[in-house]
Amino acid sequence: MAANNTPPQVVFELVAIEAIRKFLTVDIEPEQVAEYYVSLIADQYDTDDLVQDILALLEKLLKFISSVEISDVDLLLRSYQYFTCNFEKIGVKRNKKPLFRSLLKGNPLDSTRVYKASKSFVAYAYGMRSATSPLKPEEWTHEEEVEFAPIFDAIIPKETE
Repeated sequence: MAANNTPPQVVFELVAIEAIRKFLTVDIEPEQVAEYYVSLIADQYDTDDLVQDILALLEKLLKFISSVEISDVDLLLRSYQYFTCNFEKIGVKRNKKPLFRSLLKGNPLDSTRVYKASKSFVAYAYGMRSATSPLKPEEWTHEEEVEFAPIFDAIIPKETE
């Protein structure tokens, strides 16, 4: 069954990158990490094939990362989240306040979302190497992205004080 309220591409990428970041820092099976992150947004979107797509993206990105010399993988992943929030593609700013549609509105299931995300990530990483991709400003945090607050609030736990 094709879902009509699946996460838009930007949300898929934000959630998948956060799942990859978590996988790299904990000793848990990737399936468990993907299922956990999918469960966090299950009340907002249909999650058909989302676990499998996160796992497929994780595999593709980790193969890419291991094939090139990247000194700080977490910085790359956080910078990619910044990029995803603020840019459609390299050199094209994201319209965060569209006139007729919310950035977070669900879409019909896109069977190419893993391909799109992996190609965008690879282009971003190579753009960083050639200094054409925007690097996350040092002071940037996900809290600044008010348009994406419902997603970040769901996938990033509040720090205990």
